[in-house]
Amino acid sequence: MYSLRKSERLCSKKLLDELLATKCSFVKYPFRIVFKESSQPGDFPARIAVSVGKKKFKRAVKRNRVKRLAREAFRLNKNEFYDRIPAGKTVDILFIYLDNTLPSYAKTELAIKNAMQKIASALAPDL
Repeated sequence: MYSLRKSERLCSKKLLDELLATKCSFVKYPFRIVFKESSQPGDFPARIAVSVGKKKFKRAVKRNRVKRLAREAFRLNKNEFYDRIPAGKTVDILFIYLDNTLPSYAKTELAIKNAMQKIASALAPDL
């Protein structure tokens, strides 16, 4: 259960466009998080995508490192997040990196964990 499979990644252009059109977003520095309940059910409770702007990091190596750190933080902490999402719901999440410096893993993991807690509480306010 500690892998991040293809079906857990947000790849569909249609779903990404729907996600970007929504107004459900917040900032957990250094990420801006956009999320919504998905219109298409998936195999897993959540699908994620990570975006790092070319204006922040010109070199693809640095952009890919930030994406890799964010995906790794999500992968290691997703089990408790999945337990908090109500059964039958699928959530689409986009993490947009805002800072101009390369983050440490600890800072990335803390931001991702806090974001997942906030998303879970927004989806299931009665729990």
